Amino acid sequence: MFLSELDQIVVIGYGTQKKSDITGSVTSVPKDRLAKIPVTNVLQAVEGAVAGWTLTTTSAAPGQSAGQQVRGLNSITASTTPLIVLDGVPFAGTTNDISPNTIESIEVLKDASATAIYGTRGSSGVILITTKRGATGKPTISYSGFAGLEYMAHQMKPMDAEAYKLKNITWQQQTGNTNSFITSDSVLNTVEVPNKRAGNTTDWLKEISRQGYIQSHNLSFSGGTKDVKYFVNGEYTKDLGLLKGYQYTRVSFRSNLNANLTDWLSVGTSLFYTNNNNDGGHVDLTLAGQMSPYGQLYNADGSYAIFPMYGNTLYTNPLLGLNKPSLNRSNNLSGTGYIELAPKFVKGLKYRLNSNYSYLPSRINTYTGRNANNNNGAAYVYAAETTSWIVENILSYTKDIKRHHFDITGLYSAQQNSSFNSTINATGFINDGLGYNNTNAASTSQVTGTNSSKYTLISQMGRLNYSYDGRYLLTATVRRDGYSAFGAMTDKYGTFPSAAIGWNISNEGFMKNVALINSLKLRVSYGTTGNSAIDPYKTQTSQIVTQYVYNNQTATGLIANNLGNSGLKWESTTAANLGLDFSILSNRISGSIEYYQTKTKDLLLSRQIPIMTGYSSVLANVGKLENKGIDITLNTVNIRTGNFTWQTTAVFSTYKNKLTQLYGDGKDDPVNGWFIGKSLGAIYTYNMQGVWQVGEDHSSVDPAAKPGYLKFEDVDGNHVINANDRKIIGYKNPDWTGGLTNTFTYKNISLRIFIQTFQGAMKNNQIYDNADQSGNINLPADVGYWTADNKSNTRPSLAYTNATYSYPYPSNCSFTRLKDVTLSYTVSQKVVEKMGLSNFSVYVAGRNLHTWTPWLGWDPEANYQSLPAGTNYNNFPQVASYVLGINLSFK
Repeated sequence: MFLSELDQIVVIGYGTQKKSDITGSVTSVPKDRLAKIPVTNVLQAVEGAVAGWTLTTTSAAPGQSAGQQVRGLNSITASTTPLIVLDGVPFAGTTNDISPNTIESIEVLKDASATAIYGTRGSSGVILITTKRGATGKPTISYSGFAGLEYMAHQMKPMDAEAYKLKNITWQQQTGNTNSFITSDSVLNTVEVPNKRAGNTTDWLKEISRQGYIQSHNLSFSGGTKDVKYFVNGEYTKDLGLLKGYQYTRVSFRSNLNANLTDWLSVGTSLFYTNNNNDGGHVDLTLAGQMSPYGQLYNADGSYAIFPMYGNTLYTNPLLGLNKPSLNRSNNLSGTGYIELAPKFVKGLKYRLNSNYSYLPSRINTYTGRNANNNNGAAYVYAAETTSWIVENILSYTKDIKRHHFDITGLYSAQQNSSFNSTINATGFINDGLGYNNTNAASTSQVTGTNSSKYTLISQMGRLNYSYDGRYLLTATVRRDGYSAFGAMTDKYGTFPSAAIGWNISNEGFMKNVALINSLKLRVSYGTTGNSAIDPYKTQTSQIVTQYVYNNQTATGLIANNLGNSGLKWESTTAANLGLDFSILSNRISGSIEYYQTKTKDLLLSRQIPIMTGYSSVLANVGKLENKGIDITLNTVNIRTGNFTWQTTAVFSTYKNKLTQLYGDGKDDPVNGWFIGKSLGAIYTYNMQGVWQVGEDHSSVDPAAKPGYLKFEDVDGNHVINANDRKIIGYKNPDWTGGLTNTFTYKNISLRIFIQTFQGAMKNNQIYDNADQSGNINLPADVGYWTADNKSNTRPSLAYTNATYSYPYPSNCSFTRLKDVTLSYTVSQKVVEKMGLSNFSVYVAGRNLHTWTPWLGWDPEANYQSLPAGTNYNNFPQVASYVLGINLSFK
């Protein structure tokens, strides 16, 4: 007999429940994913492991977090990121602020019954993170650490020297150069020719790269008596990126304390501090791929050449960013405290006061040196701080009357968030000595912007959990939220009710003799959640300062900026959920199947208005959106003998959304890819049908086309290719996602293999765009181009500039990834005790080991920027890592 998952105690928000008593959709993250997966951000460890929780690594740069959403998109312009609740309190920071090694459990609340207790912030789901606490017993000292190497998971190598020369000659020929004698020298820029003649080439990818390295060290102390328990943790994590200049360092400290002062009064605190450091000037991956192999890396004096392909001044040296000292730091100082009273005169009654204060300062300072931009130096200084506080009063009462169980919770809370930031730009320095440390030394220095905002939330909530004989379950919740940012002409308060019922079928008398089924529960829920959707002051009309010339003098005036709408109100989402939890064959097979449907109304959209008003648009509650989906989780114990176990966990999710109303006029918005009756994320463009070949007659459809130009479908049949021939080619959202984990255990050795899959999505792929502005930048070797000889029907010629149609090259970005493999060994207790330890384990782990995908590019998951736009965190390749780690503790 294997232990049923339904016996677990699960955090549900403002309390806990046995999983068998839960009526809403609540999923727990497998705990082994938190202990032996070497990551800098906890979201990296759970990507693809929970049905309905989609995480996407859009940037693999050190210190960047995964994007996340729960059960699809319930808004268009508002945030669809789930609310994070840390140790019972809404969290003001980011997941980078939370050390993965301090996390005890993660629960994902997905349906309205589970999320409605968080009201306006629950429409996109809720992530409950609980950190570790002390336990009664001897003091325990624990260490966990890992270190390893990082590599590019996949490289898009540029053309080598021979292919580059041939491409340049071909470009000259295809763009109409009638010179009968085109040589490889004549198509190179001035600075390239000497290197070509001398046989000197530069491997630009090698020049911008280095050996990536990651390490993390955690030391914790925990223990306590019957009445006082403590947990103290310190962490140091360093990720040295595989591209020069990129790095991430985190230093954090956490202290959790619980104390029973009397048998009716207890108190506790949770304090933590985190410093995130992303300092450093960065190289540019995009520019490195576009550099000529004959380009000049250095000047004669050893400094970086600004224009390696001089003659060509459109593309700068990809290493110039290393001459751009950068300070990029953020901090999170947070303290949570509680007082809990359990008066003896009313058994089952508890009052709890939660309070939290968070202070989050951040700085971004950069200096572009005189030798990097030819403008005598430029400094940028940005400083910001956010403060937030929250106070929650929670009253709960539990009562059992024979077979009836009642659990009642009431809440009254207040929360405030304040932020301020300022920006300074300065140019013209006589030297690079002071950089951004003294902007007054610049010839031009000005504060280019300051911004301050504040909002307040006032909330009341009531919840009833009822069960009869462990068979029939009921949860009823209502929450009322007030948001200060709403205008004077609408109710600042919104009310969000929900209800759910559950039936533990396996507890019925007629199931006693059904040996096949160990547990079977049916759940149904229905409710409404909200989304505040707007930032402070958006309901107010505002203007901005501008300079203008009047009477031959410069004067200061005001121009229209934002037209306020004091009638704005909540976006609200109504959700229904049907779920079945099961466990059969002595709990060897267990899981859940859920179907959900959501409808969101009053979507906040920017609606166009006549310009004669002085404004071009105004925010209004005008849209509607629907979502439907299925989440499936299946756990199996495939083999279990005396020494060997093979277990499998599979998750599957699929959803479809549909925009049912947009601006109220029945019209679509093709510019933003929004179409009534269609899913969000539509890719609306021309349907490419091949490439025009020599001898094909294109005059009746596309007279301006030439051989080697892209061929598009004449959708409306009028023999002219224009904007009316665009149609929906695909969608950015996947048809389905899934994950498969296989764990093999033999005695003290364990092997876990996790495969992630993301299927049916498309996105634009600019790496296909050969638009060569100067005729001599490099291109990826694997992309290729059309010539009259190879007759490619998928790739255009080098002369095709894409200027007429702006075709974005939508491509299938589906992938299946060998996400992580972990081999661990737990030293036997007998040996551990001889070593003076209480436990000891070692593991080796690999991440992002292989990806199967039709996508052509650096990575199908990342938002890679393929056009020169300076250094950014999306301009980073996917990372594969190989790590050795240990976990040990002693008392």
